[in-house]
Formats: sequence, C-alpha cells, structure tokens
Amino acid sequence: MSTPHIQFKALKGFPPATKDKIETEAFLESAKEIVTVIESFGKLFTPVISDMNGNITKLTKVYNMDKIKYVYLEDMIILNVKVDNFAADALLWLKRGLQLICTFFENIFYDAQATDALKIHLQNAYERTLKPYHGFLVQGTIKIIYNWVPTRSQLIGTGEAHDENLQELGKFLPTMRSHLNRIDALLKQCNVDNAKV
Repeated sequence: MSTPHIQFKALKGFPPATKDKIETEAFLESAKEIVTVIESFGKLFTPVISDMNGNITKLTKVYNMDKIKYVYLEDMIILNVKVDNFAADALLWLKRGLQLICTFFENIFYDAQATDALKIHLQNAYERTLKPYHGFLVQGTIKIIYNWVPTRSQLIGTGEAHDENLQELGKFLPTMRSHLNRIDALLKQCNVDNAKV
C-alpha cells in the first residue's frame, strides 16, 4: 500500500482565529504550507504553485518593511491600500488560489460517495472560485490540469490512512475557511474585491 500524497495530521494548518485580527507571519506560513501540499499533486500544477508563491513573496516583502506595524494582516492591507494596491492585490490573488484549494478539499470531504476520481471536484472548485477571473487561455490550461489531478486514494490514501486523513481534514477546513472569509470581508471593506461570483 502506497503512502498518501498528503498527511493532514502533519500540517500545522491555519492558526485558530482567537484574536480579532489575523497574524501576518502565521498566515503566510500557513499559505506556504498549502503550496507544498499542491506541489504533491505533480509538475502540471506548477502555474498554480508559481502564482501563489509569487503572491506570498510580495506580501512577505511588504511585511518585512515593518514587522511591528504589519504584525496583523488587516493593518498591512488597510495602511497599504492608501498608498498603493500592491499588498492588497497580492492578497486578493493569494486568497483566490487558497479558495480554490479549500473548496477542492471541502468537495472531497463532503463527498458521501467517496469518489476516487477527483477531477469533478477540482473542476467544481475552479468554476466556483477562479474561473470568473481567468481568460480563455488560462481556462484551457486548467482543463488540461483537471485530467492530472491525483485520485482520492493517491491523495489521501485508503483504509485507515484515508479515514484518519479525512478526520484531520475535518479539523483543518473550518479554520482555513474562517480565515478566507475574514480576508474576503477585509478586501471588500477596502474596495479591493467587490466582484460578484
């Protein structure tokens, strides 16, 4: 029996939202962790990985300018949006990439049939998150990627490994979704993301 690509219990995940604000450094570390998860999907996912890494790098650059002033993500965006949209734009695209992955994992988690072919779950997640913002060329590339997504058994295993992974995923998803919802609200509040999906 082969080892699943992802071991959710090994992931730190997003920090519990205990404060009113999201800690920038902790959020960026969690986002990097998601990128390493996507890397396990295979080389065809490189465009998604590069895009997300690029936005993490941009946000890290702004954070490193003043770690005290930007200790919280909300402060970094609100203070920067008055100067330029550099950080807000990077967060917007990173959020969209994270929403794709979160929705994909939610689709896997809530699939009562435990379908092994995950193409339909990725397709659904893409249509609900990123597709409205992509042109025909990118949409065409994504269609090719669908066909190369690992199966459920490859991604989260079979038997006990699968059950344990699913249990851990159940703990992982609500915190990730909660962070994304808060970021969504923040970007809308700053008039950065008022697009209707």
